[in-house]
Amino acid sequence: MVLSLNFPSLKSKEFQKYTAGNFFAMNGIWINRVIIGWLGWELTNLASWVGILSFLLFAPTIITGPYFGVLIDRIDIKKFAVYTQSIISLTVFALWFLYYFSFLNIYSLCLVALIIGIFTSADRTTRMAIVPRIVDKEYLANAIAVHGINFNCARLIGPALAGIMIKIFGFNTTIFINFLFLIAMPLVLMVIEVRQRDSISKGKKNIFSEFIDGANYAFNHSVIFEACAITAVFSLFARGTVEILPAIAGGVFNAGADGLGQMMATAGAGALIAAIFIAMRRSKDQEKGIPLRVYFASFLGLLAAIILAVSNSWNTALFSVFFIGFSMTITGIDLQAVVQLELNDTFRGRVMSLWVVLVIGLAAFSAILMGILGDLVGILNTLVIFSLLGIISLITLLLLLKKKF
Repeated sequence: MVLSLNFPSLKSKEFQKYTAGNFFAMNGIWINRVIIGWLGWELTNLASWVGILSFLLFAPTIITGPYFGVLIDRIDIKKFAVYTQSIISLTVFALWFLYYFSFLNIYSLCLVALIIGIFTSADRTTRMAIVPRIVDKEYLANAIAVHGINFNCARLIGPALAGIMIKIFGFNTTIFINFLFLIAMPLVLMVIEVRQRDSISKGKKNIFSEFIDGANYAFNHSVIFEACAITAVFSLFARGTVEILPAIAGGVFNAGADGLGQMMATAGAGALIAAIFIAMRRSKDQEKGIPLRVYFASFLGLLAAIILAVSNSWNTALFSVFFIGFSMTITGIDLQAVVQLELNDTFRGRVMSLWVVLVIGLAAFSAILMGILGDLVGILNTLVIFSLLGIISLITLLLLLKKKF
């Protein structure tokens, strides 16, 4: 009863099943990131290969994400979700097979990472497009917040669980357990009822033309355009900070792996608290447009990065990282909810794939730029430069948007 009052989206039996299956899938994704990263290091003892594996897990989102967005708007989304989740699960099973029979090398591991990266790029958009087909629109924003809680719980639990399992059982058993985690989602999807589209496409063009139609729809829709623009600015100037936490923990504070774990857990705690806060807020009313807290959180995240850069205290650094994680989740969940509420099913896949590219792609690009600039002028100076550019860009953006619309 308490869950229904605070999280009304969970009154839906279908969303309950989806959330339960997604809990295992999200933990499986985070466990898999640890497995692939550690295997890459164990096979080569080279940081460059670890970076390449990370690139293969995330880069496909930029390239294949828009293609899958168009596809999602064309086909049966439930079947597509089952297929993509099954392929991810079976690829992890193949990883277990290769490791168990001592066939695994860095090149086959790269192939595994690439396949998972490609189909995870489909899964990110699919998850965003399928939830509005499971819950009623009046509970959609709350459902997105619940999904955020799920994701950030996994962000805390998954890596820690992976480390414990690898230490106790070794890679062989850990990989197989992770396969069981991941296979749960396609099995759950098979029994979930997904409503029919609320609109029908007028006619199919080629993939590129249909994606451009979706991009034009987003650009010409004032609320969606504003949400995507804020997302782009925040991803480019703030999200990259989390991606370079290893350099901050090790290169600035000499805190080692334990310090990095503390920073990641602190960022995850901030993100989880933000997701719970939004879920509680969204259970009371269905907000329209960009909430004021999104602007506040965007500036808060950029200011927290500056505090992180100028601080010599480890506790202050953790405090700053907490608020960076908090602000990332406030902007991420709220802006996704804003976009979702303005969409119908005709453009949902394409627009949400564009939104994913802005979040994931620009954050990856930001991390690369921060890393290069950090080698040239120092990581702390880089944080200050990016944060100030972000604040200037956000203020400029808000002035331009006010003038445009």
